[in-house]
Amino acid sequence: REPGEAPLRRAVRLHSAPVMRARGSAARLWLVLGYAAACGIAQEPSPLLVDVARAGKRFDGLGAISGGGATSRLLVDYPEEQRSQVLDLLFSPQFGASLHILKVEIGGDSQSTDGTETSHMHSEEDLDYHSGYEWWLLSEAKRRNPSTLTYGLPWSFPGWVGNGTDPTDPFVFPSKTAGYIVKWLEGARDVYNVTVDYIGVWNERSSSSAYTIALRQQMDAAGFARTQIVAKDGGADICDAMLADPEYAKSIDIIGLHYPSDFADYTACHKLGKPIWASEESSSYADANGAACWVRVVTSHYVLNQMTASIMWNLAGSYMHGTNWYASSMLTAVQPWSGYIDPSMPVVWATAHITQFSKPGWSYLDVGYGSGELPKGGYYASFVSPKENQEREFTLMIVKISRDHASCTRPGLPDFDVEEEAVRFKLSEETLALLGETRNLSSWYSNFEQIDKYTGEGEYFSKQPDLMVLEDGTFTVLVPVGGVFTLSTIRTANHGRIIEQPHVQNEPAFPLPWIDDFQSYPTSQEARYFSDQIGAFEIHPSVFPSPECMGAAGNRVMVQMVPMQCINWVAAERGTVSVIGMREWQDISISAVFHLPAQDMLPTDVVPSACVATRVDQEWSTGIVLCVSANGTFVLSYGGPYNDKAYDSRDLILTGAVVVKDTFEGWHNITLETVKDVVTLAMLDDTILARHVPIRGFDTGFAAIGTGGWYAVEFNSVMIDRAGTWAIPASSMSPRQLWEEKARVGVSNCSSNGIIDPAQQFRLFPNWMLVHEESGLCVEASAAEAEASLFLAECDGAKAVQRFRNDYTNIRNNEVPVTLGSYQELSETLQLVGFYNGTVKLQSTVSNDVMTAQTSAPLAASRRVSSEQSERFLRDAQWATWSFFPNTGQLRNQYSSPPPSAGTEHAQAYPQCLTAMP
Repeated sequence: REPGEAPLRRAVRLHSAPVMRARGSAARLWLVLGYAAACGIAQEPSPLLVDVARAGKRFDGLGAISGGGATSRLLVDYPEEQRSQVLDLLFSPQFGASLHILKVEIGGDSQSTDGTETSHMHSEEDLDYHSGYEWWLLSEAKRRNPSTLTYGLPWSFPGWVGNGTDPTDPFVFPSKTAGYIVKWLEGARDVYNVTVDYIGVWNERSSSSAYTIALRQQMDAAGFARTQIVAKDGGADICDAMLADPEYAKSIDIIGLHYPSDFADYTACHKLGKPIWASEESSSYADANGAACWVRVVTSHYVLNQMTASIMWNLAGSYMHGTNWYASSMLTAVQPWSGYIDPSMPVVWATAHITQFSKPGWSYLDVGYGSGELPKGGYYASFVSPKENQEREFTLMIVKISRDHASCTRPGLPDFDVEEEAVRFKLSEETLALLGETRNLSSWYSNFEQIDKYTGEGEYFSKQPDLMVLEDGTFTVLVPVGGVFTLSTIRTANHGRIIEQPHVQNEPAFPLPWIDDFQSYPTSQEARYFSDQIGAFEIHPSVFPSPECMGAAGNRVMVQMVPMQCINWVAAERGTVSVIGMREWQDISISAVFHLPAQDMLPTDVVPSACVATRVDQEWSTGIVLCVSANGTFVLSYGGPYNDKAYDSRDLILTGAVVVKDTFEGWHNITLETVKDVVTLAMLDDTILARHVPIRGFDTGFAAIGTGGWYAVEFNSVMIDRAGTWAIPASSMSPRQLWEEKARVGVSNCSSNGIIDPAQQFRLFPNWMLVHEESGLCVEASAAEAEASLFLAECDGAKAVQRFRNDYTNIRNNEVPVTLGSYQELSETLQLVGFYNGTVKLQSTVSNDVMTAQTSAPLAASRRVSSEQSERFLRDAQWATWSFFPNTGQLRNQYSSPPPSAGTEHAQAYPQCLTAMP
């Protein structure tokens, strides 16, 4: 760029130009040139050489992760037809993502991001090869493609591997922990016919020389000599540790790094002479931005650091919004009750650009001989099949992503420029010979930055006319910003699709009423739609007589299985819990028939309790919870019970004694109902514990069942239903014409209970446009300056005042700033702020100390503000961070509200949502 030019102005201008096509048009967005001079495009003086004689490091594949944790939970509950379509798109060769590697969590009974994955050994005496779903998933992947490489990794461990002595260290007894992992490998091989190719140590936590040596020895003795150890699934410090310990290094086959920066120094790792993988990568939302992140990083990793495999977290976004990192995945499938699968799969098609045109065991071409950086920004990489193949294949991948869309969730990126350019390549004679007499290459194209203003989608994995290479081996490709090309001798690629069916519709609202008596499930499996967050709940025959007098249908129960504190990946402060439903729920009734464990099976100081809850967050740190205990007491509280300490008095709503006809040794029915700012009913059997008790009225969240600790409470049935009156917003009954251009945009009370209010339903497009769903109009600022208000306008991607940038992944999982003018697109960066008087406006970005009292997440400080501005913000501005709720399309000022004991004044009011005013 010219001296003093804004660093990203050119890139921003290119990607944000309006897409010139009508709805449904198939207008081309790209151009491949055999003769670039015919179009008058300036050429680079020297072509980029592509020479298959310079085959470099072995390509080890692209993959994705199921787990870390419970990320595939809802996929299991899908109808078989739709579930099979998802699996086909992920694993079938030459169809969709066509993944080379499937990495799964080895369940450890503890929270590992989006939930708990159950262990195959809850205790040392318990071995169950039918619990969980990861073995099933491994076998389904192998059934579709027997060449799929498989990889297991623990995030947590059951407490018994450390004799319950240290919840932070699984390597106190290395042989015992190694034996536990070998049992998992044996289950995969002997029961599911899957011999696992790779095994990890401990996700993003410590490693141990003594442990990996013991694991290697035990695996060899058990017939897993070919299973390779990857370490440490975390930081690059493992490389220094291996250089200092030759025996440690000898036990490890592959260096597995998580979210490695391409701008870090990996000299120590390369000294070891082992393959280096990005063994966890991306964690980014499954839209075109997530695809741009992924396709950029899997190419740059080899070009800049010779990393030979990348594995995306996560495989299938099949976990509820309101748990961590919603839809940071290859695709999204969160509605098993309807069978609906989000048809927009840009990350799948970004993956297909490589996986459908290469295989593990091929080789990259060396940097400078088929791989490298493009002259005006971007990367290219080439792959070639082994020489011993009867017909050698060759693939060239070209990627140009702007800084504005290149970011993954982590790590950060430096600023850089990219520009559209005509890139000239030259194939060596040996490479040209692979093309045959026709000298043609098949051609596939995507653009993850040119987005249709009506649909929010781009052109993804589109078959193009073959590219003809000239006799001298040269050809030229015009590469636009956002563009991805695959040029290959392989001609068997396909753009698979979900089969649309009239009866399968997008129905994000959880179906109510919901009743489950748990009688229809196989033993050891989880109940439909429940998602364990602390502890592990499985279906098993009851150890107690059936409660037929209470109308129960049989003797299968949902029982909490974890007997002691685990060796955690995420520490569990509260009792065990399994959640169900929607993050938006508020007015809900839940009832459960339960049986407490026999007291003689517990330590004398343990008093067991069973709980039901409404409005809870992921790990029930907030919400309304009712627990009854074997000592005849009950607690109504904000948040669930703690494992090892008493309630904070500020979180207590009501406590008391329970009067029951019999003892607590039998079956009981517990009920909790909340409506607006009242607990309308709390009951045990026929006894009313509370009625019309005031509570704060702004919490929303899941329904849940749980326990007060690590013991086996049995639940024989659960019933959930609406409570109170679920009002349909008046605006949802209004005609579409109510919203016209220039309609004001403000804020109002969020529609509750997952009910969609068309006035509050928006879509976040990956080109940063904020689109009002009902009208199809875009939110626009009245001016590119502070104090500007918002209104609806015809969507125009060229307008900077319509580009509301945000952290596109975290905005669905937390509260983040929403800004205009980033990357010096405007003279200053402006931030969207809201006020409880119903208005929203733009303000200059402010430093952390000004707004900390008003927001739950710190603002990105770009400059200091005057004391006068600070005072005005403290006086007037109510919030400056936002969270997007995809089920309802709401842009809210709250993601969750902490319990009273948190000691914060944040969000002590009803949630506010961006609203298009009729």
